[in-house]
Amino acid sequence: MAKTLRRNVLNFREVMFQGVAASAPAGAAVATMTGSAAFALGSLPLAAVVAFVVVFLNAVIIRKISNHVAGPGGYYDYIKNGFGTRVGAFSGWVYILYQIAALAFISLSIAVFVPALLSYIYGITVPSYLWIPLLIASAAFGYVVSFLGIKGSLRYVSVMGSLEIAVVVFIGLFIVLGHPSINTASVFTLKYDSYGVSGIALGVLFMYTAFSGFGGMTPLGEEAKDAKRMIGNAVVLSSIVLGVFFVFAAYAFTVGWGPANMESYANNLVPGIKLAQVDIGLWAAILITIFYVNSILTDNVTFTNSVARITLSMSRDGILPSSLSRVHDSRRTPHLAGLVMVSAAVLTGFLSVEFLGPFGGFLFTGVLSTLAALLVHMIANLSLPAILRKNRQRIGISNVALPVIVTGILVYVFYGTFISISLPVIAASVSFAAWVVFSAVYSYIRGKSARIAEPSLEEEHLQAIED
Repeated sequence: MAKTLRRNVLNFREVMFQGVAASAPAGAAVATMTGSAAFALGSLPLAAVVAFVVVFLNAVIIRKISNHVAGPGGYYDYIKNGFGTRVGAFSGWVYILYQIAALAFISLSIAVFVPALLSYIYGITVPSYLWIPLLIASAAFGYVVSFLGIKGSLRYVSVMGSLEIAVVVFIGLFIVLGHPSINTASVFTLKYDSYGVSGIALGVLFMYTAFSGFGGMTPLGEEAKDAKRMIGNAVVLSSIVLGVFFVFAAYAFTVGWGPANMESYANNLVPGIKLAQVDIGLWAAILITIFYVNSILTDNVTFTNSVARITLSMSRDGILPSSLSRVHDSRRTPHLAGLVMVSAAVLTGFLSVEFLGPFGGFLFTGVLSTLAALLVHMIANLSLPAILRKNRQRIGISNVALPVIVTGILVYVFYGTFISISLPVIAASVSFAAWVVFSAVYSYIRGKSARIAEPSLEEEHLQAIED
C-alpha cells in the first residue's frame, strides 16, 4: 500500500479549477443567487460586488498562510500549524462536518431540484421516489471520478468548469446584447433595493454562499507543484474569476428579469433557467439545464477530492482511524477515506429528506454546511499571525488587522444564517451546536496524543523512486 499521495503532479490550471468548480458557478448563477436577490432585489449586482471584495480579502489571507503551510489537510493544516493539535483537531472535526454536509447538499441539488425542474420548466412528471437513486448516483459519480486519480479528476474539472462558465456567460451576453435598452448602471446602486443598506448586507450574506468553495484547492498541498506558492496564487485567482463571473451573472439576470421585478425572481425555483426559456427560447433553457446538472456533478468531484484528503491528513495525525490514511497503490488516491465520507454524505442527505422533506432536507444540509464552513474560515483566518510568528516572520499591523476585519464580517454572515427561522434551520443549528460540543470535548481529550505527521526522509526517497 502506497504511503503518500502522488507528489508534484498538478499544474496551476488544475489547482485553480479545483477552487473555481467547487463553487459550482453555473448552479450558483441560475439558482443559488435567489437567496441574495430576496433581500438585495434589483441591487443584486451591488451585493455581488461587495461579496466579491470580502471573498478576495479572505483569499489574500489564505495566500499569506499558504506561503508557509501546505498539505492535504487544507484549512485543518493551517489551523493545526498556527494554534496546535487541540485546536487543529477541533477545526478538523468541524471541517469534516462542512464537507459531509456540503456533499449531501450538492447531491440533493440534483436529487431534489432536477425532478422539480423537469416538472416546472418542461412539464415532465417523474416518480416521487426518483430522488433516492439521483442522490446516490450524484454522490457516486463524484467518488468514482475522484478515485480514478487526482490528475484525471482535475482535468475533467478544468474542462467542465470552463464549459459551464462559458455557457452562462453566453446566455448572459445574449440577454444584455440582444436588448440594449435594458442595460443600466443603476443596479449597482441602492436604487432598486427597498430594504436599503440592510438589504444589501443581507444580500451579501447569501451571495457569499455562492462563492463557497473558492479555497477548495487548499487540500492539494501534497500533490501540487511548488505547492506553497501555487496554492496561494490559485486561491487569489479563483476568487477573481468567480467574482467577475458572479458580478456579470447577477447583472445580466437582473436587467434581463427587470430590476423592479426581482421579488418574483427570488421566489422562482430556478430563475436563471426560466429567464433563458422566456427571453431566448427552449433551446437556451435546455442548454443551461444540462450545464446546471454538470455544474453540480463537477462540484461533487471537487468536494470528494477535498474531504478524502482532509480525512487522510487527520488519520495520519492520529485523530481518525489509521485505516483512513490508506492510499491506493495504482491510483494513489485516499480511496477508503473518500468512500467513508461520501457514504456519510449520502446517509446525511437521505435522513434529512426522510425527516424534513425534500426541500427541508436541502435547506438543512445547506445551513449545516454553511455554519461549519464559516467557523473553519474564521479560525483559519485568525491563525495567520500565529503562523508568521512560528516561522519567525514579521507580523505587522496589516497581518493582524486583515484577519480580524474579515473574521468580523464572517461573524456577521454566521449570525445572519439564523435570520430565516424555520424547522430545517433550527434542526441544522442544533445539529451544528451538538457537533461543535462533541468536537471540543474529543479534541481536548485526544489532543495530547495526536501527532503532527511529516513524512520521513526515507519515505520521501521511496516516494520519489515510486514516482
